[in-house]
Amino acid sequence: MNIDYLSSACERVHAINCTVEGASMDAGILCLIAFPEDTVRLCNDTHKFIVELPKEFRSSSERVKVFNAVLTVLDHEQV
Repeated sequence: MNIDYLSSACERVHAINCTVEGASMDAGILCLIAFPEDTVRLCNDTHKFIVELPKEFRSSSERVKVFNAVLTVLDHEQV
């Protein structure tokens, strides 16, 4: 499944150009704005995902931009 854009409710995490297959999400661009947590809920109008963020993507003070990020999907719900 291909999804153009997902974001967190707090708007500090954004995933662009995502491909989801099973328990894996490939995000073409993943942007995190001072986000230190290890999981995040990413949503759009039709999908909700809880994904695990690798330790190297997390920061409590920096903006992080990752290209071609591979994330583990912990939960998925279709709205």
